[in-house]
Amino acid sequence: MEKKPWTLIAAALVLGTVYVFWFTDLGRARHIQINVSSRPFAPNAAPEDPLPIIFGLDQDWKLTDVRVSPLAEVSNAHPKLSWQLESKAGSAPTRGFAYGDDIPGMQRRGAGSAAVAPLVPGVPYRLDLAAGRARGSVSFTPQAAGEPR
Repeated sequence: MEKKPWTLIAAALVLGTVYVFWFTDLGRARHIQINVSSRPFAPNAAPEDPLPIIFGLDQDWKLTDVRVSPLAEVSNAHPKLSWQLESKAGSAPTRGFAYGDDIPGMQRRGAGSAAVAPLVPGVPYRLDLAAGRARGSVSFTPQAAGEPR
């Protein structure tokens, strides 16, 4: 008679654990939702220059890693990055930023960290973000300032 209560308790614990991990977000990395928009107002831009790219986030995030690379480079072991920012403690909470802007609390990394590589219109790029364990990525293609919308 002593085995029956312990068996029921063990079965309840196993079922409870399975429920928590399968039907809740506990134990899963959160996903950062990213919205990409292009601003058509660029008064000093030449027709072949790319329009400014703005990235909007679904909530305030303390970013730890921001990387932009051409989509063709993403599958390489060491992709050529167009723009990279890193922070060990996380940035100031941010809900959005523009390509190439400095984000408070983050430092530029990589070769040629003093300059941000200009985007090439018509070439697809990928933005990868991290905020602790949370991750997000989005692909985008900049348009030239002279292109009709």
